[in-house]
Amino acid sequence: LLGAMATAIDGLQAALVEGCGPFFEGVVMRRTRKMGLEELDLLVRAAVRRQVEAEVFVPLSSVLDESLRRDLAEEETMLRASCAAARLKTQAALGIAPEHASPSKWEAAVYRLATVGSYTLPCDRLDVLLAAAREIPVIFAAEHKGEEVLGGDDFLPIFVYVVVQAGIPDLRYLQTLLSALCDPDKRLSETGYYVATFEAAVAHIRELPLARVLEEENPFVV
Repeated sequence: LLGAMATAIDGLQAALVEGCGPFFEGVVMRRTRKMGLEELDLLVRAAVRRQVEAEVFVPLSSVLDESLRRDLAEEETMLRASCAAARLKTQAALGIAPEHASPSKWEAAVYRLATVGSYTLPCDRLDVLLAAAREIPVIFAAEHKGEEVLGGDDFLPIFVYVVVQAGIPDLRYLQTLLSALCDPDKRLSETGYYVATFEAAVAHIRELPLARVLEEENPFVV
């Protein structure tokens, strides 16, 4: 069902943008003249995506939830146990280098990601994921003035820590949903990068034996 839904949503979005895009752009430009073509195109695509998801995803969400959650139930149980154990560990224990540790424990990013369950549409949930990920370098810059920029290898354990602390109850479901229903136009953009990072974070947590979370100082180091 999820694959068929993704195909339907992507196809409808593409058809509406191709067939009605100029009309939508004209409506926008009547309200504002200060918008570049690229920004205008992104705005129209996002608006169309939101409407299509509202018309397709929302009516079928209960059926999708039932089948998908049933299929993922065992993984969700394991992830909740690993997250509960990892939530009690220090930043260093989850692989964050001492020089990158956050005095605030990445509170702003954790708070943003923790709100993801308040939204229904996948596009809104993706926006929350993106906002939370963007908070991490902002927090790092504010708390480590004059230090180097975070690299990809440094970012992942921090993001894992944020995901763990956010306490998302249906982590595997959320990751599966966002991976499948990410707007194709955004898969090669910043959004796509953070969706892939979210997948990697969930994979790290899923592959973490619970005993190592409980007993070892850094469960990400073999």
